[in-house]
Amino acid sequence: MALRTVHDIDIELPVFDPGELEPVSAPWGGNLNEAHVQTGRAIRTTLIDARLRRSHLENLDLNGVVWEDVAISGCRFEKVDFTAARLTGLSLERVHFVNCKLTWANLAETRLSDVLFEGCRLDGASLDDVSTAGPTGFVGCVLVNTNLRDCVLPYAAMQGCRLRQMSFESCDLRGADLRGNQLSEVSGMSSLRGVTIEPAQLPGLTDAVMRDLGVIVRGPKG
Repeated sequence: MALRTVHDIDIELPVFDPGELEPVSAPWGGNLNEAHVQTGRAIRTTLIDARLRRSHLENLDLNGVVWEDVAISGCRFEKVDFTAARLTGLSLERVHFVNCKLTWANLAETRLSDVLFEGCRLDGASLDDVSTAGPTGFVGCVLVNTNLRDCVLPYAAMQGCRLRQMSFESCDLRGADLRGNQLSEVSGMSSLRGVTIEPAQLPGLTDAVMRDLGVIVRGPKG
């Protein structure tokens, strides 16, 4: 296992010996075990109650796929396009997403532990009832217009992400680390109770709070 640190959390990620993985083409049916999937397309396919274990998936077009109750452990997704995918009831453990696209994707009722999203696009995505059971990092990701609803993310850390017009609804982020991100255009301030930020973020957070509360400032300065 490789160890990556995001702020104060350590994330265990999979490491593969290329020679031990079996070449598989997409679309595939059912489970994947120690597989390398780097050819084919699986647009708008459905995968239900499957297990993906110690596999490397890269350069795949999974646009509009429907995955339900899929358990994924020890896997790496690299340059995989999950645009408009419906991902429900997933269990992710020791999973690394690298330069993946989840634009307009819906990720619901999903559990994350030792998961890293690195250089990924989640713009316009919806995360509903997603929880972190272990360390989860977002590094250099685009989360513009991303909506998080009813999420519990105590072990999440974000670093160098674009959060413009990102919204939180009824979320619990106590324990999450948001240092190193611009917060001025985030909405849903009540969900940010107990998060960790740094002094340089205070002006942006103040702007977001005032906008969220509809505060009007009048009168002379000073």
